[in-house]
Amino acid sequence: MAPTTTFDRTRLLPRSGIGVDGPWLVIAPPGNPVIRLDSRLLDRVELIGRSPTAPLIWSGVATAGVAAAALTIIPGTIFACAGFAYLAYERFGEARRRSRSRDLLLALGDLEVALHVADGPEAAKGIAEQLAPYTRDAPITRPEVYEDAKRRMRAQAEGKGEATARREIEHALLVGADVVYLRGDYLQVGQVAFRITEVREYALRGANLPLTGGRLLQAAMGLLVVAAEERASAGEDVNVLSKRIADYEAWSGHSVGR
Repeated sequence: MAPTTTFDRTRLLPRSGIGVDGPWLVIAPPGNPVIRLDSRLLDRVELIGRSPTAPLIWSGVATAGVAAAALTIIPGTIFACAGFAYLAYERFGEARRRSRSRDLLLALGDLEVALHVADGPEAAKGIAEQLAPYTRDAPITRPEVYEDAKRRMRAQAEGKGEATARREIEHALLVGADVVYLRGDYLQVGQVAFRITEVREYALRGANLPLTGGRLLQAAMGLLVVAAEERASAGEDVNVLSKRIADYEAWSGHSVGR
């Protein structure tokens, strides 16, 4: 079922304009309509951070430089030691900052979309923790997710898996009241259409799709709909779905019996 197109913006993170409404990821930057993505479409929602490897390497090099300079008895050695020590400290500090620089990773098949959360690592973690239980790779822990999985399993057994999957995509991504969907070789956003090849080019540049009225949609976000259509055609992995259902039934039955 499609969500309402209005949302209380006071419930959003103040800097990034990102929030959660049940299984829906809500993105509402200032001046743009509310964008909604159904996380039940995704395989995973994870946290990512910039790699701290390079700063740590430079920190190690600088530390080694301190030791070497300290063993060298030449004028200016003390200044060399101080300089290397500062570099080691600065690089190590950068590595720590990078390890805490968290963004969201939205994954569907081979497609991974990064979403920056300007409000910091704890805010990003909170968003990920709220959405992850609804995704398709996560263990089932909620009754509503279990019922959704059972519904998809029944559809597969009845030979209606592809049709059911396509219905799920119909309102999985919205920009305001405009539905994002595929129409042949085009990605349609309300009344505006983009060639899929064009959307991929925008996404590779990390750019937004320009919509009417100055509105924007992250191009990579639009590609999630393309990836979902491809998965619908290929069919869901029934073995994975069956195992998730069985694991939940075993867990919930044990919990009830305690």
